[in-house]
Amino acid sequence: MMLLFPEVDRKKTKKQAHELLNNYRALARIAGRNHIPKITTTYFFEMENISRKVEQTNTTILNRKALAENELCKIMEAMNQLDSYDRELLYDKYMDRSYTTNIAIYMKHHMSESKFYREIDKALIRFAEAYENGELLIEK
Repeated sequence: MMLLFPEVDRKKTKKQAHELLNNYRALARIAGRNHIPKITTTYFFEMENISRKVEQTNTTILNRKALAENELCKIMEAMNQLDSYDRELLYDKYMDRSYTTNIAIYMKHHMSESKFYREIDKALIRFAEAYENGELLIEK
């Protein structure tokens, strides 16, 4: 019997979410300027009409672009399930094109370094839960 809320290996789950989000900027570059989401003042991500279907193609470049677009859509869907606080923290750390340092981020949010890392950890777990219905969750 599968448990609805199995015990999650938080360290491995955060690592998976971190690795995926750490690739966000590269995915955005591969997908191209037209597929970078617009972000509202409440950090809600809006994508232009993009088909989530990855079409089979013989050209590696087009296939890579389609895969990047598809992954960006899945990330945006997960981000939009989070509250604006988590979205803003994760955006500032992983998605902002200016590559802001952690120090600048926690100063921007008026929090201590230790609180920043606790909040990022919680946001990564929530993102892992939201991404593709928990696909990033690693059970103990």
